[in-house]
Amino acid sequence: MQSNMIVFCHYYNEAYMLQWWLKHHYPLFDHGVMIDYGSTDNSNMLIRQLAPNWEIRRSRNPVFDIAACDQEVMEFEREFTGWKMVLNTTEFLCIQHKYAFLHQLNQQGQFIYRTTGVTMADPWGVYSDPSPDAPLVKQRYHGIYRYENIFRDRFIHQYPDGAYGPGRHQSFHPSESYIPGAYMLHFRFSPWNEEMIRRKLFIQTRIPQSDKDKGWGAQHFVDRPELERVYYETAAKAEDLRNRDDMRWIFL
Repeated sequence: MQSNMIVFCHYYNEAYMLQWWLKHHYPLFDHGVMIDYGSTDNSNMLIRQLAPNWEIRRSRNPVFDIAACDQEVMEFEREFTGWKMVLNTTEFLCIQHKYAFLHQLNQQGQFIYRTTGVTMADPWGVYSDPSPDAPLVKQRYHGIYRYENIFRDRFIHQYPDGAYGPGRHQSFHPSESYIPGAYMLHFRFSPWNEEMIRRKLFIQTRIPQSDKDKGWGAQHFVDRPELERVYYETAAKAEDLRNRDDMRWIFL
């Protein structure tokens, strides 16, 4: 049985989210491989401070070419054995007890599982800016359960690699089973502030024209008025997740 978990994450100038993401995931994973796309902020300094035993690897890709990015991630996955997971800096895995979770993964007998995706969105005017000194999941609790269906699920697996489709939203391994009690909080519109708005509008500048021509990552190609329109539409549907019996433990 596998007894360790490894996380892979690629980033470019993600210090704002990494200040919470690293503190959240460092206790959950036995090892991390952080893939840097040439950051010029203090992302790498934060990793060395908050996750001192994890690796920082420089990506060979100059931009976020989706196919090339996924291929590189899978090459890194093949170097390791154990349960593997690939996350973005806006994706937070939430489980109650690490070793009980590992036991559950091993006992159910499959090699890949889905975690349940939840889209986080701040209702307008409810929150102030979050503190870097407290867990983000204790400061933000509005979202939509499985709002984007399978496209916000992420996989945890013990294959050599995840055999991912574009963007890692699907896998060509058999992958229909969900692992109970494992949630993937995608902070899509949370925290909703100028820092996150700038982040969202910047991402499109790092995606090559070839991906745009294929229609990949279309959600990133928006101007500010369109981004705000989608935010308001999404946030209007967000519920207080503390009222859900299955998820209350995450936020309290």
